[in-house]
Amino acid sequence: MAGAVWLAGCAPNLTPAQLRAWDAFQDCKSVAPSATILFPLPPQGGVRFTSRDDDRENMTRCLNERHGYNIR
Repeated sequence: MAGAVWLAGCAPNLTPAQLRAWDAFQDCKSVAPSATILFPLPPQGGVRFTSRDDDRENMTRCLNERHGYNIR
């Protein structure tokens, strides 16, 4: 929740690609509960995160399949 509060305070400074990445990560968080997004978000978009090994595969699959990312 603290991340959402932080993000809301900075939202006017985020690029559309960063907002898309944030929304995609939040959408996929339910399938990878240990995942934590890494800040800062790259201005060109993309998602960097850390998680337990089993959640990494779930998060990667979700971001790729639901949101069109190409994370390996």
